[in-house]
Amino acid sequence: MRSMFKKRNLLGFLSLLLLCIVLIKSSKPEVSLAYDSRTKSLQTHALIHSHFRSEALPYPARSIDPKEEFLPMPANNYTKLGESTISVFPILLAALATPFYYLAGNQGLPYFNLLGVFIFLWILRKFWKASNSFIALAFFGSYLPILMMEFAEHTLFVAILLASLTFLYKRTGLYAGIFAGLSIWFRHEGIVFAGCILFASWISEGFPPFNKKIKWDKSNTFRFGLGFALIFLVFILFNYLRYTSFLGPRFHANYGETGVNFVHKIQWAIGFLFLNKIDETVRIGFFTYMPFALIGLGILLFNLRKISVRRKTIVLGAVFFLFTIPFLAPNYGFWEWGPRYLSAGIPPVTLVLFWFWNYFARKKNQLFQKYSFGVLIAIPLIMTFIGLSFLNQSRKQLLKTYTLFHELKADTLVFHDFSVMYFMGNDYLSKKVLCAPKEDSLSELLTIISQKEKGKRIALIQIKEELITPEKLEKTRKSPVFDIMLKTEPWKSKNISSKISEFYPNVQKVNSPFFDIWIGDFETPAKL
Repeated sequence: MRSMFKKRNLLGFLSLLLLCIVLIKSSKPEVSLAYDSRTKSLQTHALIHSHFRSEALPYPARSIDPKEEFLPMPANNYTKLGESTISVFPILLAALATPFYYLAGNQGLPYFNLLGVFIFLWILRKFWKASNSFIALAFFGSYLPILMMEFAEHTLFVAILLASLTFLYKRTGLYAGIFAGLSIWFRHEGIVFAGCILFASWISEGFPPFNKKIKWDKSNTFRFGLGFALIFLVFILFNYLRYTSFLGPRFHANYGETGVNFVHKIQWAIGFLFLNKIDETVRIGFFTYMPFALIGLGILLFNLRKISVRRKTIVLGAVFFLFTIPFLAPNYGFWEWGPRYLSAGIPPVTLVLFWFWNYFARKKNQLFQKYSFGVLIAIPLIMTFIGLSFLNQSRKQLLKTYTLFHELKADTLVFHDFSVMYFMGNDYLSKKVLCAPKEDSLSELLTIISQKEKGKRIALIQIKEELITPEKLEKTRKSPVFDIMLKTEPWKSKNISSKISEFYPNVQKVNSPFFDIWIGDFETPAKL
């Protein structure tokens, strides 16, 4: 009988993982690579095709643009390493993802997130003895499923931090510190998280000079700090020797320019933690998405003297982190459904939820409290599935755009801005793609393309001119949120056909509800 229940529990656990695979599959991973994920995918591609000898990003249009003046990539996504253009994102993510790319190409990369999901769920099952019901609730009651849908480091980052907190709770501070150190190889928020946990542990233990009875070598605080310092030192040495940058190229990409003013930081903090509306988009904050986090942490803070040192450390560390990182985040994160810069808050809040789950499981007659707790849990569950639905709808629209661009059958594509270029899906590596925000540069670029790509079809694409209003341009220019989005004047539609006709005998304007598209060809094209 006992064996049967174990098999049933394992089957439930595996079913949850299977559901995650189905969700990723249903979200159309073949068109999921956009913005940061696109650059990370190119970074993975570079490692595989160079047999790990080079990080140089592939640029199929380099024969047209050897100086990379029309590189179709935001400036904060790449940097120079010698003569090579490389990604600013942590190399460890790309290295770990190479098996997924090798087996299934670009569309296999989102499945890399399952590695972090598996570790996260397995820790809850193995070390916290959580039931399948709680594991499913904890996972879908956070915005981890949303973060799981694009190729990124988020799920693995969160899983590593859960491992760190688990070791800390088990009083093995050295391992806790080591895992906290490993997290910074994926995201710099790991530094802030480790600092907050270290400070919280110091307070909770009454560490010297507050409590002189505790010896340094017996303190969980000291062991955690030692473990973190060892990995952090390796991280610094690697980045300095490899990139001549102590914290890596991503840190300079995020913090290299002048930061926003304090008023905007306050606005960000409100959005990160609660709710905000910026540029006609509603931003759902951490506590709005997971209201039980605010209630649970509040109750435990109120009863701080009554809880154990281990729980006190995790609670204080979570509070310190959640109210610190909004003021240190380099940008608003470009999120709508869960703040990714606060994702390190998910592991401690999951443990807080677990403690309350066990508490109410032992209570028999407190129906009102159980009902209230159930409502708080239901809110994030509903929001997660609404978010997944919105994501699925946007991917369907993205697939239509990808199909449109693919059916143009152009060998070279010139985009007005990056945000449109990302709609071309996996065609990036098989086409020559360039970005020319300024209309003045088109004549020179078309001259080069028509000479070097003689006899081949070209497409010029931008968001419809009437949609790029002066008001919208002015708003994005001033916005600290959309700092890499469209900020230049659109091409004048009346000029483009004549510019193309100087080099291509046949020019065709393609009808589209959202885009201005021109096709230049040396042969009479079929009607599109």
